[in-house]
Amino acid sequence: MPRSTTVTSSSELSSLDTSSRTSTPPPPSPTKSRRQPVPLRLNSIGIDPSVLVGKVLTRISRSSKHPSMQLHFSDDITYQILVDGYDPIHRGLPKELEMDPCFGSLLDAADGQLNVDLTIDDCTLITLTDKAFESRQRQQRWDQNHIAVAFKFSQDQAWHCVWATLTDHENGHCVFRSYDDVYLEQLQRSPRKRRPRAPSPPTKSQ
Repeated sequence: MPRSTTVTSSSELSSLDTSSRTSTPPPPSPTKSRRQPVPLRLNSIGIDPSVLVGKVLTRISRSSKHPSMQLHFSDDITYQILVDGYDPIHRGLPKELEMDPCFGSLLDAADGQLNVDLTIDDCTLITLTDKAFESRQRQQRWDQNHIAVAFKFSQDQAWHCVWATLTDHENGHCVFRSYDDVYLEQLQRSPRKRRPRAPSPPTKSQ
């Protein structure tokens, strides 16, 4: 049974990403250095991330079966971080959400379910550039632009970032690695159906 971990103090939050305090761009992925974020394309899908600003985040949950993450807020609204083009039926190459190492380690330690009490100070989509590669026939490397979700809490003023990767392995070795776009979407809950009321038993006439 997954256990929950609560993060409430700024001292605990500072462990998420201490390096990002000294720079404005969100933290890099573990593999490559990052350029200054470039303006986002205008036709990105999903909701405007600015709607999260000022909301109080109470829980973060990461799916163990799909590349998705849910952000639960105190107003009972839940938003998801999803991978653009992901089909849960026809999945294709394995896709995975990645994030800055300290933030990811907290979710790993909490088995993907993290209780928090954090106010979103800023949230935006950014374009990142990473080195993708393929080594099936001959080694190839190229710059891959992809969209990530970046957010900052008022409690620590550090940027945290979530992005998506897709990989392929042969004989236990990674032979392909690239990146996909992510986006934010509000989780639409199905309305609860009311159970039909049982008919009242007939009353006996006096």
